[in-house]
Amino acid sequence: MIRRLQALPLRQRRVAAGLLFAAGLLAILLVTLLLILLTFNAGDRRDSAVALEAGVRVREFAVLPDEDAYPAAISAAPEGALYTGSYVSGAIWRVTPAGQVEELPGTRGALGAVAGLQAAPEGVLYIVDQWDASPLSTGGALMLREAGGRLRELADDFSEPDDVTRDDAGNVYVSDRGAGLVWRLTPAGESGPWWRPPASERAAAPTGLAWDATRQALVVTDSARDAIYRVSVDGTSETLYQHGEAGHAPGLDGVTLTPQGQVLVAAQSQNGLALLEDGELRYLAGVFRGISDLAWSAGRIYATNFDSFSLVVGLLRPRLPFALDVIEAGALLTG
Repeated sequence: MIRRLQALPLRQRRVAAGLLFAAGLLAILLVTLLLILLTFNAGDRRDSAVALEAGVRVREFAVLPDEDAYPAAISAAPEGALYTGSYVSGAIWRVTPAGQVEELPGTRGALGAVAGLQAAPEGVLYIVDQWDASPLSTGGALMLREAGGRLRELADDFSEPDDVTRDDAGNVYVSDRGAGLVWRLTPAGESGPWWRPPASERAAAPTGLAWDATRQALVVTDSARDAIYRVSVDGTSETLYQHGEAGHAPGLDGVTLTPQGQVLVAAQSQNGLALLEDGELRYLAGVFRGISDLAWSAGRIYATNFDSFSLVVGLLRPRLPFALDVIEAGALLTG
């Protein structure tokens, strides 16, 4: 082969040498990528979340049964049960206060991608179904699971619905990241866009929702602006937190509140749980596996390990098993 190359004209030899160099470089890159994938996919890669403050305790609470569980959302019912659902299979699970997991019949397959949940006092469950787990998909619906188990659609006029909550008067709110707004459904059946974040050069993406009963207001996280807003029932709002220009953006997602109104957020980009305190984020725990949502129940915080990165990079396996964590923060939190 060397002699054949030497017999070629100079110009052709240079082209051949360039092609050989490029092929060698590509081979090195492919081998490197393969080694990286083998490293990420080898064995049990499960990380355990850790406390970042004195007096905080973190432990695994419940393991979900499926390798495609991908729990994006969590909600606590008044009686103490927790609800979470799969972003891939549509299955919804009820988790008892003791950590026992049971699947709700009729949810798997009937729902596509569970993105948001809100358990209501009368035994019903509001569900945001994004229909498809593909990162390229759009649209979705607000579903209601009645106390008897029947599923029915309440609305589907969304671009990219994410979370759902309900206020004390029975109004239901849905965040729509794609449309940059919060949508509302009243008990009378009236529905439509209700609130948009303040005007800014940066696009808005309302994401996490929680009802603040102490102030009769809605708390909204914005995953694009990394902001937290409080919105009164009349639609007026105030900014509780705005991430600056410095690095380490939190990637705000789910939000929950203590009975006294303390705001807790899932900082997905930092894999951390943070308390909003005097306009700043105080991280209480970290090293979650893609923390995406939170729920408060009986003095404890419950967090999902969504681990959605493997949905985007299909060659990577998720860090199994999918699980919910429980965090106790003692005197740091009231309620």
